[in-house]
Amino acid sequence: MARYVAQKLLSLLAVQFGITLIVFFLIRLVPGDVVDVLYGQYMSQQRVDEIRALFGLDRPVLVQYLDWLGKLLHGDFGQSLVSGRTIGADLALRFPVTLELALLATAWSIPLGGACGVIAARRPYGKVDGLVTTVSLLGLATPNFWLATLLILVLAVYLGWLPAVGFVALSVDPLGNLRALVLPALAMGTTMAAAVMRMTRSTLLDVLSQDYIRTARAKGLQERTTLSRHALKNALIPVLTLIGTETGKLLGGSLVVEQIFAIPGLGQYAVNSIFSRDYPVLQATVLLVASSYVVINTLVDLSYAVVDPRVEYS
Repeated sequence: MARYVAQKLLSLLAVQFGITLIVFFLIRLVPGDVVDVLYGQYMSQQRVDEIRALFGLDRPVLVQYLDWLGKLLHGDFGQSLVSGRTIGADLALRFPVTLELALLATAWSIPLGGACGVIAARRPYGKVDGLVTTVSLLGLATPNFWLATLLILVLAVYLGWLPAVGFVALSVDPLGNLRALVLPALAMGTTMAAAVMRMTRSTLLDVLSQDYIRTARAKGLQERTTLSRHALKNALIPVLTLIGTETGKLLGGSLVVEQIFAIPGLGQYAVNSIFSRDYPVLQATVLLVASSYVVINTLVDLSYAVVDPRVEYS
């Protein structure tokens, strides 16, 4: 186990290095930079070049990358080229908001998707199974920005049950914080719930057709016992893999939803940095989201042995 964990940590470092390369150099493919956006239309080319040199944007790209990587190794994300604020401080304020939103979306989507998948698998190819399958397909096909708009229209505008936009910090007003995040969590978690539903149904159907399940039933075990003790444990590993992938997607897929609901998280931060070509902010945001995705999936890999004791790490 210790050897496996060490191997995963080494691979994690290698992946992180690859992420820094991709993040830094792909962003440079976007036409223009922050100097062009802020000053290009109002100043002479000579003055624009002077400002670009002040920001260090006139140096070779490789030199800029090595300088950025060196600062990262010391925990320094740099400063915003637009606001001049320390990026690390902004991330410390915004990342918990996005993380809370992702956790709320996960908290309702996993139980609902898992329960519906189990119900459909216990009575396959019937009316309930057909309904669950249809609902899951609709959930997968529905864009979260369209669902977010619909939720605002129905639950906030027409019924007035929840606020349409805005955010209240958890430390200031816990109930107000929850009310502000319900609609975006519903919009973000729908696709995950549908995916968990389909995966649970598919893997459980496969497990329930195995010989050892038929043997357990032939010995007179109750259906509930057979399902909980024998079938679910073997069906959970693919579901766990999907949950890890979908949770990482929630962190990275919050850009549009946070813009719609005016949530001051990483998504809104990244979108604003794209419009202003604020390279350091965008690099730090993408790097943090990608790193979180990798860490989550690593933790999921390590959890397999907890779910199924037959899994051995070498």
